[in-house]
Amino acid sequence: MLNEVKNILKDKSGITAIIIKDNKGNRIDINPEVTFPSASLIKLFVLLSVTKDDYKNKVKLKNDEKVGGFGMLQTLDEGLELTVKDLCYLMICLSDNTATNMLIDYLGIEKINKIIIENGFKNTVLGRKMMDMEGKKRGLDNFTSAEDVLKVLEILFQDENNLNILKKQMCNSKLPLYFFRKAEFAHKTGDLVGVEHDAGRLFLNNEYIDIVVLTKDLENNKDGVIINNLVGELVYNRYKTI
Repeated sequence: MLNEVKNILKDKSGITAIIIKDNKGNRIDINPEVTFPSASLIKLFVLLSVTKDDYKNKVKLKNDEKVGGFGMLQTLDEGLELTVKDLCYLMICLSDNTATNMLIDYLGIEKINKIIIENGFKNTVLGRKMMDMEGKKRGLDNFTSAEDVLKVLEILFQDENNLNILKKQMCNSKLPLYFFRKAEFAHKTGDLVGVEHDAGRLFLNNEYIDIVVLTKDLENNKDGVIINNLVGELVYNRYKTI
């Protein structure tokens, strides 16, 4: 399969990292330790920092917390009260940036980064909140690697609540494009200009396969989307008859 993956990449722009690992330990990877802008994959590490004790705690939406990009909370009225668990669903399933920032404020950037360090993630850092362009201008940003994303997914999937959240992902135009509704896929996407990511666990024939695709420095985001589409199709077709 490695040669088939390399064939997908040969005429595409940018830098790509890929890990494909099944539950039997079979694995292929390309650039697993290379650092990438995390885009919305940083939300996986925010989710990791939330405990079940936090779930029922409530947070009120404030106008000065609303930010653009993905999500619905930016359009809703100030004063709306949500549980931390509600915010987790919005952050992952709709990639809601306002929900993410509310969780970051609730937990604290320092605490999230401490948890990142304690879990041994080598290439991941939360440097700023979502859509914080001023922070970005000051050199603050969010980063991760394919290896770190695989590891955080493996930890998250040990908890049924987190698994259920990731299974309800609404953004399904990348890795699962060709197998959407044919197989269960728990995952999270991310994108910026020049960046297209998707990472998750495909459940198929009582087996599972973890797939991580990170891209950066794309001349056209279409290249990154196609890479994700074709890698997802390749893995699905390879494992569906096993």
